[in-house]
Amino acid sequence: MANTVKTESGIDLLQRLSVRPKLLGLQNEVFGENGPQPGDVIEIAEKNSNLKTVLLTQWIIQCILPSVWKGIQIAGLEVGVVFLSTDHHFSPLHLVTVMERRLKRTLRKYPELLPTSGLPLISEIVKDSLKRLSVYESFNKTELLFNFCSTKTYILSHLQFSVVILDSLSAFYWEDRLSTSTMQSLDKYCQSLLLCLIEKLKQTNITIIYTVQQFLRETHERQNAEDPLLIYSLFLENQSQTMIHVEDRRNATKFSKKIEILKGDLLIN
Repeated sequence: MANTVKTESGIDLLQRLSVRPKLLGLQNEVFGENGPQPGDVIEIAEKNSNLKTVLLTQWIIQCILPSVWKGIQIAGLEVGVVFLSTDHHFSPLHLVTVMERRLKRTLRKYPELLPTSGLPLISEIVKDSLKRLSVYESFNKTELLFNFCSTKTYILSHLQFSVVILDSLSAFYWEDRLSTSTMQSLDKYCQSLLLCLIEKLKQTNITIIYTVQQFLRETHERQNAEDPLLIYSLFLENQSQTMIHVEDRRNATKFSKKIEILKGDLLIN
C-alpha cells in the first residue's frame, strides 16, 4: 500500500488547535448544564411573537459580561460574540440599557459599594464587555456572503470569540427568489446559506445560532426538513401562553417551557 502524506495549511492548523471559551450556563433551562457544546448549530424560529430579538439580546449579554470584575461576581461567560445582522432589529443601545439594568441588580448585593462608585463601575464593565461584541450589517445576500468571509478572518485572530449569531438566515429570501428563475423553498435556501457559513467556520469550534422567519415557511417544509446539521431547534410561540418549544437532537428529547417577561427580562420556566 502506498504511503500517503497529508498536508495542512497554517490556517487549518490554527483552526484545529484553537481552544475557545465554552458556553456552559448560557441558558440552563434550554441547554441544560452541559450545553451548548463547541460547534453546535442552533435554530430559533418564532410564530406570533417578537421575542427572538429579546432572547438574542439576553444571550449576548450573558456571553460578553465578565465572570468576575474587581472581586464582584458578575456571572457572565466572558465570551466573544460575532453578530451578523440582516433583519436590523438588534439595537446596541437597547443592549447597553438591559446590561446596565442587570448590573445594577448585581451591585445591590454589595452594600459596601457607595452609590457614587456604582455608576462608574457599571460604565467600566459595560465598556469592557462591548469589546467582546463585533457586529456586521448586511443589506443583501452578496454582502452577507462577504461578511461570512470577514467573520472567518476575525474569528481566527480572536480566540476569545466562541459564538456567531445570524439574525436572520431568511432575510433576503424573497428578494433573491424574485431575481432568479429557479424556484427554491425557504428551507433549501436557508440550508444552502447555513452550509456556506459552516464551511467558512469549519474546525474553529464556533457555536452558530441563527434565526428564521416561521411565517415564510410552509408547514410541510418544516415537517419534511431533515436538518441534519442542527443540534437544537427552538420555536417561540405566542398563543394563549408564550412558550418555547425545544428539540434537543443530541439527547433525542423534546420539551416545552413557559416564557414570562419581567421588567424587560425574558424568563423561561
